[in-house]
This record gives sequence, structure tokens and C-alpha cells, in this order.
Amino acid sequence: MRTQVRYALPFNHTATLADALFDTGGGIAKETGDASEVYVLRAAQDAREFGAVTAWHLDIRNAVQLTLAARFQLRSNDIIFIAENAVTKWGRTISQITPSLITTPINAAVN
Repeated sequence: MRTQVRYALPFNHTATLADALFDTGGGIAKETGDASEVYVLRAAQDAREFGAVTAWHLDIRNAVQLTLAARFQLRSNDIIFIAENAVTKWGRTISQITPSLITTPINAAVN
């Protein structure tokens, strides 16, 4: 997905993981998302199990796994998490370091 969105389950209908992944934003952003790291997180319904979460991992680079996504029924309050790819993580690190690499020598020269 290109951005974080809330996917509303259709009224009186069911939705699958594939519906949520491909109906809302055209799939996983190739530039930033890691198709091998798709997770569905589901909190326990029983209040006595507060904090208990079940997580399913899916690698949708494999076409066979896409068939599982088409059969995986979503429930209200499920969370779909798609990890960032390594290049995106590296790019964010560089963008956070770069300003300090520029401003530190300038501040030292001014002082």
C-alpha cells in the first residue's frame, strides 16, 4: 500500500486479506514495501487475555501464498502490517545522518 489506510469491512459481507491489499491502493508499494514481510495481527477477543495477539506471516512474492491471501478472512480490528524493504530503511538512515554531516562542519567553522 502506498499509505496507511483504514480498510472498512463491507457491511454484511466478508473481506479477505487479498481484498484489503489490492482493493485499497493497488498492492504493496514496490519502492518501499517488502512483499516477503506481510503480517496480519489479531488481538484476542477474550478480555481475560488482554495483550494476547496472534500474528500470521505471509510472503506474497510466492504466487502460491497469494492464494492463501485470497482465502484468509479478515475480522474487525485486524491489523495488516507490511515491513519496509532494506533499501527504504537505509535511505531513511542516510537522510537522518546527512543534515548533521553538513551542519557540523559549518557550525565548527562559524564558532
